[in-house]
Amino acid sequence: MTNHEARVLFICYAYPPTGGAGVQRSVKFTKYLPHFGWQPTVLTAANPSVPVSDNDLLNDIDPETIVLRAKTLEPSYSVKQNLATSKRTRRFSPKRWIRHAAMSVLQPDPQVLWNPLAWHMANKILKQHHKAIYVSGPPFSSFLLGRSLKRRFQLPLVLDFRDEWLLASQYMDNHQRTGSSQRRQLAMLHKVLKSADAVLATTQASADELNRQIKNAGGTAPVTCLYNGYDEDDIAGVNRSEPTTDRLRIVYTGTLWKLTDVSPIVSALLRLSKSDPNTAARIELAIVGRRTPEQNAILKKLKSSAVKLILHDYVPHGQSLDLAASADTLLLLLADEAGAERVVPAKLFEYLALKKPILAVCGDGEMATLLRQQQHFDQFHPKQTKEIATWIGSRWRDRESARRDQVQHQPHVKPIQRYSRRELTGQLAGVIDSIVPNTP
Repeated sequence: MTNHEARVLFICYAYPPTGGAGVQRSVKFTKYLPHFGWQPTVLTAANPSVPVSDNDLLNDIDPETIVLRAKTLEPSYSVKQNLATSKRTRRFSPKRWIRHAAMSVLQPDPQVLWNPLAWHMANKILKQHHKAIYVSGPPFSSFLLGRSLKRRFQLPLVLDFRDEWLLASQYMDNHQRTGSSQRRQLAMLHKVLKSADAVLATTQASADELNRQIKNAGGTAPVTCLYNGYDEDDIAGVNRSEPTTDRLRIVYTGTLWKLTDVSPIVSALLRLSKSDPNTAARIELAIVGRRTPEQNAILKKLKSSAVKLILHDYVPHGQSLDLAASADTLLLLLADEAGAERVVPAKLFEYLALKKPILAVCGDGEMATLLRQQQHFDQFHPKQTKEIATWIGSRWRDRESARRDQVQHQPHVKPIQRYSRRELTGQLAGVIDSIVPNTP
């Protein structure tokens, strides 16, 4: 039974109806925390400058969860994206100058414009009885807000790094990458780490890196790795339609951008289409999610091939899982970039829970290590396009043989209960218990 006096303030800039994998992490924590004696009060943005919304995720909000929404002073997401295109304009264009000036001032990210009104609302709610503060980032400016609130109210502070701060600022849009900006952000990172009582990471490699940064900052906070996981309720609700019999269906869900570059798969399918057009005509590639213009241009190359390409924009989470469940093979992508070895895409755990064969195109790193423990995946380096093409062709032929023999391929999957959202939330509750005085 929930102790309604054991309240924790959850600061999450993005929360339903905002969509995305990072939002799922926060809302699943608040969904299950009451089972472990903690009642969350959520502080989020009333008008977040975000690319997508997902009303499906509203169903995960516990009726007893108080959700407070403070306005942000940011421009809309479309305005920010329009300015981001300035890097492809002439050198001294007005858009380029405005973007540079804004990014120089809005450190560590544009969402710092949410902090003033969020601070005002947080001050009101923290005058009531709360025992801890949890902050989810990115945006990393929310960590600065959490640090200020801790100093004022003397409450234990948990920082949840959904991404590594310095790594994310290197690759994400709307982040300045000059030397002076990086130095300022490093100083900010050290300030918030020194103030934290507990730190969370989404991979063990990121936890190790954060431990190093905490030591450099002179902090003492312990770091815990809590993977993103999967929700058993979501998997139970998946529509598992019968697979098609005339094509090998490869499905990718999630955003395509710099760190999830689709080039290796496109190159492999173009190679297959040239060497074996009959087999290529039996391949269907479905992409489900947002794509950068650069990734769209790469996918466009398949239009002239024998491969059937299906493109979906961002869809609600439930529909995304249904599309993943329709796959013969699920696709994971991770570019061979510095720092990518420490990244584990959130979709990995839902892929495992769906018990489908997985094609992973990535270098060695934590994602490959986690997959290797499951024994039902195939991995190729992004440069191995010839091998990927051969694998896809053989997968179609094996599928045809299995169908003729009426043998249904069932991949071997080891138990993954430790990655369930409920199990992971129990670990979060344990972290909060450990830093709150007089917690039973």
